[in-house]
Amino acid sequence: MNRHTQHIGYLERSAEDDRLRRALAARLDRALKRAGISSAQAAKWLGVSEGDVQFWRRGITVPPLNAFTHLAAILNLDVHWLCTGKT
Repeated sequence: MNRHTQHIGYLERSAEDDRLRRALAARLDRALKRAGISSAQAAKWLGVSEGDVQFWRRGITVPPLNAFTHLAAILNLDVHWLCTGKT
């Protein structure tokens, strides 16, 4: 595999990762809005910074799995749906 092919593969994976991250962020943001929970409240419950939660809601970063588990419990949602969008 030449260097050009490796670079194209990386770009394709990056685009797919970006799409998945944005979809996850949209689910999280929608669920928090429906529950009337602010980023500050969620951050306090999870023991993270408000900035972390805001980054998750915007799709800049992805929360760790333990945060997903806690958020799903707080929001009374299926953790699998929250992570993947699949029921």
